[in-house]
Amino acid sequence: MKDADAQTTDPARPGFRTLEDATPDDWRVIDRAESADRLKRTVGDRLLELLASMRGADPLGCPVNLHGHSLQTATRVLSAGEDDELVVVALFHDLGEALSDNHHGLVAAGLLSPWISERRAWLLVRHVEFQQFHFVNHPTADTHARDRFAGHPYYAETAYFCQFYDQNSFDPDYPTRSLDDFVPIVRRFFGRPRPPLKPPSAM
Repeated sequence: MKDADAQTTDPARPGFRTLEDATPDDWRVIDRAESADRLKRTVGDRLLELLASMRGADPLGCPVNLHGHSLQTATRVLSAGEDDELVVVALFHDLGEALSDNHHGLVAAGLLSPWISERRAWLLVRHVEFQQFHFVNHPTADTHARDRFAGHPYYAETAYFCQFYDQNSFDPDYPTRSLDDFVPIVRRFFGRPRPPLKPPSAM
């Protein structure tokens, strides 16, 4: 099936069919369009739209679904007076679960880089192992998975995040804030000048 949008005739749209055929003028058109779009919608706006789309998702056996868990985790972080970066990390920390069968911490870190600090990227990547410490009644989980990171400079913060903000955010009765409450924080965080891109090895 042909993509109807791809067949739209637009005199302002470059006419190349391969990247090797794109001219300098084509690239200028693309750069202008991308810059204009980023002024209208930040990366944060796109991530908010993605999370909003999960509102009615199946909870997959849990007391709350991924949307509710994400909001509840971010609510706990915000209520504790943590910084904007950790609020954003909390809000989007599990998005990868809905997008990929790969390690969802890596996916989340990839989505939020280069906007977040090294220590928060490490937290996102490693929170998967640290969460297992709390799977005390799981028949196969390795509750000692985090032990190999003992002594790491980001160990304590990641353990704290999992214990007090993440593993306990499956409570349907918790006074969880709405997604709208986080929009100003997300837009403020992603409204800064874009940092330099980081290669995957830098995460």
